[in-house]
Amino acid sequence: MEKQKQQPQRLQSLDALRGFDMLFIMGGASLFVALATLFPNPFFQAIAGQMEHVEWNGLAHHDTIFPLFLFIAGISFPFSLEKQRGKGMTEGAIYKKIVRRGITLVFLGLVYNGLLSFEFDHLRCGCLRPCCLSVSVGKCVRG
Repeated sequence: MEKQKQQPQRLQSLDALRGFDMLFIMGGASLFVALATLFPNPFFQAIAGQMEHVEWNGLAHHDTIFPLFLFIAGISFPFSLEKQRGKGMTEGAIYKKIVRRGITLVFLGLVYNGLLSFEFDHLRCGCLRPCCLSVSVGKCVRG
């Protein structure tokens, strides 16, 4: 009888929270604004009001997306580190992977925000670059 390979356990609550956050990172706010436009009732209007950043006098749901992603990255890192060490990866290989991923995400963020249009004076700094840089540095310090 052949032994079945056991799949590693995942923290499903963390996966659900990551999916919820990714929905808004990928533009889920537009969905709720569209619903408020199609169905102009107080419920959808209140939700749509949370889908933009406030100036300096409060907090809306839209202001929590980036910090939530950093929180998720920080919580998931020990699980990832344990998995990589369990596969026999050396510390150097782990750090190399962290740095490579960070550089790749910074580059993709630049491309997404218009790097290939070569209009550098209009190149936006979105959330992806600071997020991946802070997570990568944090992983290297924590590692």
